[in-house]
Amino acid sequence: MGLNSSAIAGLSERLAQIIKIHFDPQSGTPYWTEFAARLGFDPRERIKSIDDLACFGLMDRSILLGRPISDFIPKSLAIHPEKLLLAQTGGTLGDPVWTAYSVEDYHDAFVQPFVDAARHVGFPAAGTWLYVGPTGPHVIGRAARSIARATGAMEPFTVDFDSRWAKKLPPQSFAADRYLSHIVEQAMSVTQVQPITHLFSTPPILEALGKAMTDSQRAEIRGVHYGGMSIAADMLSHLKRDVFPKAVHLSGYGNTLIGCCMELDAAAGRQLRYFPWGCRVVFGVLPPGKDECTSIMRKPGTAGRCVITCLDPSMLLINYVERDEVELVSPQIDSPPQFCLPGVLNPKPIKRDDCVPLVGLY
Repeated sequence: MGLNSSAIAGLSERLAQIIKIHFDPQSGTPYWTEFAARLGFDPRERIKSIDDLACFGLMDRSILLGRPISDFIPKSLAIHPEKLLLAQTGGTLGDPVWTAYSVEDYHDAFVQPFVDAARHVGFPAAGTWLYVGPTGPHVIGRAARSIARATGAMEPFTVDFDSRWAKKLPPQSFAADRYLSHIVEQAMSVTQVQPITHLFSTPPILEALGKAMTDSQRAEIRGVHYGGMSIAADMLSHLKRDVFPKAVHLSGYGNTLIGCCMELDAAAGRQLRYFPWGCRVVFGVLPPGKDECTSIMRKPGTAGRCVITCLDPSMLLINYVERDEVELVSPQIDSPPQFCLPGVLNPKPIKRDDCVPLVGLY
């Protein structure tokens, strides 16, 4: 992967720790201990590097749909259910699936990456936040509250919307336009009274909010955080230049299963590069036309469908194929030391029959 010795050592240590937790015959994870029995060897002895995980094959997403969440949580953690946080995916690839985080893993997945990236790029702390997006079983609503508090603000003012319903509405249809108007009306009712300085939402909603706000309201916005769906570099430039020119704009990439990877650059006209925090998330790609685990590539500069390994004590994903196509990029030289592994460049939904296109509001 072209990593320095410190990153290699950190990743090796993390991998060994997580494999030990999930594959322990007595205290490990029911699904993974069953899987190990079919392998014919003890992963705790055999797995020494990320490349060794090729022997697990590609992770079948349907497994997460067909088994209870307890099958994917180590028994050592399951004995303290009050310490676990549950969240459900948005269902972009089909039926939504559940995942679980310990409090510590949730913090490392969603909160600390934003805090460290925001500090690095000069994203303003404190202020008054408005979050417009899903709450309910979706982790992004919880994350919005956490990152605002972690940067010295009170909880955000919030406007909830149903992302699954929004996805059912045909783009540019009367129903979609009416739903967007409904969301914007609620958000604007907040801005009429509250002195909002920070916005967190999806690109289409942020653009619509910009059109509804007055010049003075837009000028008060000091921080804009993007999430919930991909954003193209030209759209980011437009929102920075024409809609919220006084704000620092910071985008995140991730999902409910892996947490959030962050930009480490806020320069105008930039390409979108996202990096994982710590040694939790390891990216790979499947080149076009390849669908075998042995075809996974991890060298920066390679491109294809995104494959993710997530090394958390609370839940382990190995070679999980994602919805996006990406190009792998090397860690940035000037980045904080916590962002030490390769990231992804300009992720966008891959055009395949088994992938629902990402359109609309979320």
